[in-house]
Amino acid sequence: MRKFILVCAALVLAGCSAGPYEPTQQVLQAYASQKPGTTKIRVHRQPQIAGSILDESCPLIVYMDNKEVAGLQKNQYADLYVPNGTHSLKVKFSCAITPLDKAMTIQLDGTPQTYETGLNSAQRYSLTRVN
Repeated sequence: MRKFILVCAALVLAGCSAGPYEPTQQVLQAYASQKPGTTKIRVHRQPQIAGSILDESCPLIVYMDNKEVAGLQKNQYADLYVPNGTHSLKVKFSCAITPLDKAMTIQLDGTPQTYETGLNSAQRYSLTRVN
């Protein structure tokens, strides 16, 4: 009986674990390929809390300079090739009743950058540069 309980617990935990990241297919063409004078940035959407209303039917929209450039589902990422210089990077849930968005100013100089979205320690949505 004890082994059965352990197997059930392992299956439940495996079902709740986050799968590997996968690329989104929803990227604005102007940001989808590398060109001279651009910087590659990657934006990851972390998985949400189980049972969250922000599920697969609610994409996280990535904005660059207030232009919608990508849509992300759970565990997806977007690779964007952005002209070097200073830009505004923002993420926002498309279906949130209240504005669940985060924005930051980024400086691009050709060095690849990675950003992650998710809940921070205060259980607030965040956008963080991780490298």
